[in-house]
Amino acid sequence: MQYTPKFLVAALLTLALAAPVALAASRASVTTTPSRASVGKQIQMLVKGMKPSERIKAVEKLPFGQSRTLHYRAGHTGALLLKVRAQVKGKHVWTFTGRSSRRVAKTSYYVK
Repeated sequence: MQYTPKFLVAALLTLALAAPVALAASRASVTTTPSRASVGKQIQMLVKGMKPSERIKAVEKLPFGQSRTLHYRAGHTGALLLKVRAQVKGKHVWTFTGRSSRRVAKTSYYVK
């Protein structure tokens, strides 16, 4: 079977365009310390990989179906250190989204 040059060029172009999109979507990350905490203890979340001074939308999904939305701004390095106090027992899921870059980072922790 013989390949024609136009199909080879199309395949290479598709790969070249898909790789940066996949890398850009996975640059943001978040680290939660500790991942399990008692009520009243402090939890730190370090979000990295956002653009410098970018606005960040943080959505917290609380146990029992509640949620809240908060807005922050990343530092000049593209990082954000968020400290919260554990108050409601159960699993808490946080989603951080860069408003201009659309980079997404997710984390969760448990309150016992």
